[in-house]
Amino acid sequence: MLSLPLLPVCREEALRYMGWRGEPDEAFSRLIDDCEQQLRKAVQPRVIYRVLPLTAENGILTAGTLSLPGADITKHLEGCRQILLMAATLSGQADVLIQRAAVSDITSSLAMDALASAGIEQICNRAEAEFHEKLPALYFTWRFSPGYGDLPLELQPDILQLLDAPKWLGLTSTPEHILIPRKSVTAIIGLSEKPLKKTTRGCVSCGLRETCMFRKSGSHC
Repeated sequence: MLSLPLLPVCREEALRYMGWRGEPDEAFSRLIDDCEQQLRKAVQPRVIYRVLPLTAENGILTAGTLSLPGADITKHLEGCRQILLMAATLSGQADVLIQRAAVSDITSSLAMDALASAGIEQICNRAEAEFHEKLPALYFTWRFSPGYGDLPLELQPDILQLLDAPKWLGLTSTPEHILIPRKSVTAIIGLSEKPLKKTTRGCVSCGLRETCMFRKSGSHC
């Protein structure tokens, strides 16, 4: 398990999550600074992971006890013989701060939510950098999460169980397969002993493309 303190959050990314255009004024910048300080002080980011062998049988990929259905994950893991399965969370303190702010100041709540979204992305990126250091001889795909492409969200409980995430992170999922705490991520990274074909993330294969606020604004995540 990795324990990674939250570093200064990318302001540009947080503003983009809020749908903010242009530079914030002085008052809003102070609000964001205050929210970020509260967030960084309160949260306890942690990451757990496992490296599992990857096999294919009857057209279905399997890693440990986890079946990985769908054409998109099959294409994503092409050439891989292992996966790195990970779960990351900012901890429940992030949810508490967002909900507490919503009671008195919806703007602060939105800012806190956006900062936390940028924060969990930071934690995942830094964890991935550590994975590269721990496994220097292997080549990595980018992170692929349930709900992306045709990889079903219904995999969340199986992933959490395989990682023992409820015990180590306090991370669970709702009957609708939403992660709790909300500012959490599960992901699959393909591992190979040989260079992998370069692939890119794209809106076409994303399961949220029809409702994505970034696409509606002409941007991307």
